[in-house]
Amino acid sequence: MMNKVPVILISGFLGSGKTTLLLRLLAHTRQIPLRAAVLMNEMGEYDVDGAIISEEMPDVTVEGLLEGCICCSKKSELAGALHTLLSQEPDLIFMETTGVANPEQVLEELRSPLLANRLYLVHSISVVDAELFHEYNSRFTADKELVRTLHGQLRTADFIVVNKTDAASSREVKKVVKSIRKHNDTAKLQTTAYSQVDLEPLLEPVLARLSVAANPEQVPQPAPVQAQPADAVATSIPTTGKEIRRPASMFRSTAFKVISAHSHSYSYDPNQPDSFSRLESVTLHQYSSQPLEKQRLENFLTGLGSSLLRAKGYCVLPQEGTMLLQFSGNHFEWQSTALPVSQGYVTLIGEQLDKTFIADQWEQCFVSL
Repeated sequence: MMNKVPVILISGFLGSGKTTLLLRLLAHTRQIPLRAAVLMNEMGEYDVDGAIISEEMPDVTVEGLLEGCICCSKKSELAGALHTLLSQEPDLIFMETTGVANPEQVLEELRSPLLANRLYLVHSISVVDAELFHEYNSRFTADKELVRTLHGQLRTADFIVVNKTDAASSREVKKVVKSIRKHNDTAKLQTTAYSQVDLEPLLEPVLARLSVAANPEQVPQPAPVQAQPADAVATSIPTTGKEIRRPASMFRSTAFKVISAHSHSYSYDPNQPDSFSRLESVTLHQYSSQPLEKQRLENFLTGLGSSLLRAKGYCVLPQEGTMLLQFSGNHFEWQSTALPVSQGYVTLIGEQLDKTFIADQWEQCFVSL
């Protein structure tokens, strides 16, 4: 058992704050210090979140699985990616799933013969958006696969982070916690904002294992993960701007086109009829010599209406320069980057996206007024 590498799995729906939590965990492991590695899974063509980590923490090995979910279309590549990370001999591996991945399928893969003798699960963490939790659960009622995914993200967790409480009323937060407890009444739970949680208890089992491995005569018992009361809210700490480097392969000079359209679907149970999720991703490139103005881009995204759930990417703006865009729950977040990018891009994730309409409206963003 001592030669196995511990894994912490982080799941949660689109825009819930998974990567923010991961960055906090990585910063804490660096202080200990522990040598961490990351498996990042993205629905889109580019690994936006992996690039954030690589720029902020260049000593952390990041392996990306893109354009699909490790619970379905990328499942066959999961073992290979993890073995690549294992070759770096990390003390700990963090796995962040896409927002629409069902961790139940991922945990099955971790128990497979290819991985079970090399890895062991320490925690399965689920991050929940307190503001949008009930809206999403109500909206996707007819999408049986997505409902299973949302519930699976809760059922598999031993630690649940109810995040973004700063954007929800205390009454709504209590309702969210009550709803969560219907699916999982045993997991530790903490309410917070900006994914600020007590990190030490989450890493204590890892440290205990490493301590035993180094000193076999000592067998400390891992401390249980402590949770705040369900209605407690941690102090908010805004995230700072990050400088992100994109791999050279991301710089392309192509005319406008839908770069990728990934439909997320898998048969959860062969004994049940297929019920495929309607969520998909589309990547758009900033191809024109005409500048892309920030307000026009925001208008473009909000103009897509409720079908758009998430958007992120790098945009070259005439006044602001190159910026990282994050859009979720009708909220925009812009972060500066010192990296000069000749051609920006935006990845959209949504429900039954009208790609013809998107193509037309995207081109309109570059039409001179």
